[in-house]
Amino acid sequence: MSRTVTVSTAVFAAIWANRREGEETENAILSRMLGCGGEAGANETVAEGDGGVHDSRNNAHFPEGFEVFRNYKRREYKAIARQGVWLREDTGDRYPTLNQLNESIVSGNENVWNGNWKYRTPEGVWRSIDTLRS
Repeated sequence: MSRTVTVSTAVFAAIWANRREGEETENAILSRMLGCGGEAGANETVAEGDGGVHDSRNNAHFPEGFEVFRNYKRREYKAIARQGVWLREDTGDRYPTLNQLNESIVSGNENVWNGNWKYRTPEGVWRSIDTLRS
C-alpha cells in the first residue's frame, strides 16, 4: 500500500541529492535512508495483489501475464509481467523495473516511455505503453 506525502521543493531536491545508483523512485531512496528497505523498497515496481507489476512512479499497472514488446536492431524482444518483475522471454532473466529490462537490451540511458515498448490491445492493435500511464 502506498501513501502520498507532500514535501517542499527543497526537501524533494534533498531526497534526490541522496539518490544512489539503481534508485529510481523517492520511495527507493527514502527506504534506504530510513533503513526500511527490502526488495520492493529498492525497486520502481512492486507486485500487486494479482501478481502483476505496478510502476508507482508512473502510476501504471501491468497485470500478471501482461506482455510488452520492443524491436531493436531488427530483433523483437518480449517480456511478461510475472510476480512483480519483468520476465524476459528470450533469456528467462528477471528485471524489477522497465528501465532495467530496457538496459538489458540497449545500453545507455533511454526513456522507456518514448514509444519503443508496446503492447497489443484485445483488438490486436499495437500501442505504446505510454498510453497506460495516468
